[in-house]
Amino acid sequence: MSKQVDIVIVGAGFAGLACAKKAAELGLEVLVIDRKPHAGHSPHTTGIIVKEALETFPVPSHLLRKVEGIRLYSPGLKHFDLASPGYYFMTTDTPGYLQYMAELAEKAGASIQFSCDFQTASITDSEVYLENLDISCKYLIGADGARSKVAQTFGLSSNSSFLLGVEAEYRNVGRLDENRLHCFLDSELAKGYIGWVAPGVNVVQVGVACRPQYKPALKPFMDKLSTIFDFSNAELVGHRGGLIPAGGKLKRLAFDRVLLLGDAAGVVSPLTAGGIYPALYTGHDLAEVIYQNLNHGGTAPAECLHTLYPDYVWKAVLRLMLDYAPPNAVLNHVVFHPMFRALAQTVFFHHKGLFSSAAWKDILFPKTVMGS
Repeated sequence: MSKQVDIVIVGAGFAGLACAKKAAELGLEVLVIDRKPHAGHSPHTTGIIVKEALETFPVPSHLLRKVEGIRLYSPGLKHFDLASPGYYFMTTDTPGYLQYMAELAEKAGASIQFSCDFQTASITDSEVYLENLDISCKYLIGADGARSKVAQTFGLSSNSSFLLGVEAEYRNVGRLDENRLHCFLDSELAKGYIGWVAPGVNVVQVGVACRPQYKPALKPFMDKLSTIFDFSNAELVGHRGGLIPAGGKLKRLAFDRVLLLGDAAGVVSPLTAGGIYPALYTGHDLAEVIYQNLNHGGTAPAECLHTLYPDYVWKAVLRLMLDYAPPNAVLNHVVFHPMFRALAQTVFFHHKGLFSSAAWKDILFPKTVMGS
């Protein structure tokens, strides 16, 4: 007889682990499976989190580094600084952060099996059966990344719009303002997104992302930045890369007892590519919905997902602006227009609504510090 659990979650990333932890805390029996050898192995994300994430989901201080503002550069490498009183970002030790989340999920009672791949599953009237593992569950959650095998297996929507990012981690980078997240606009080297230099936890993270057809080129990007930063003594200590969903929330998110979550559901900002905070709170909320359904006859989770997950309507519109960004010669002038600076302020510092009242205040009364 097969083992029976309440929930099987495919994928031990931020969304899957947040869901597992909350579901286990509510008393549900949870199994997480992941094809990787351990939590945090070869992450595909830079690991920057916003203030709101820490307020709801605390993280040990040794896994974090506080960054209080943004320095935004034109293609010509002139810049201005953006900040918001009382607001900040955190760069993270991403592998350590995921290991910490896995530990929390296990302490809450969830089981995690690594080096365990999802192959296929079938649905009956009351459960989902995973044949290769001989496990049945009441709900199967696909939190298995941008190219979800769970989504493919059950004919759910799949991500089709992506960014491709590469990032290297260095020690001993000189001439770095460590209190800024350095962001670079460049229609040639980062078409569709940006490049970045982020003061990380014991490292400096240098990366660039663009539409996949253009392929990010890290070395030319670093060569260009050599007039700003000193890489002459930089020691390479790690690298990462991967696809980032950039099309927003998908249309078909569920089939009966199979549900998509996190990157698999397209729950990533189409504009900023930020996905950790939405992964945390939607994973938490989905666990609550499943618990209410199983124990109190609440609404079927499949009927809730579109209201549970953010829509990103305006950010999807603004995504087109990045996809069709003007040449660098034009960008060099556009970047310093007051309306552009105000829009940048809302994008970086208003995560509860791109056009919330606070965001409109910044649009009408922008506060920026000009640089060189």
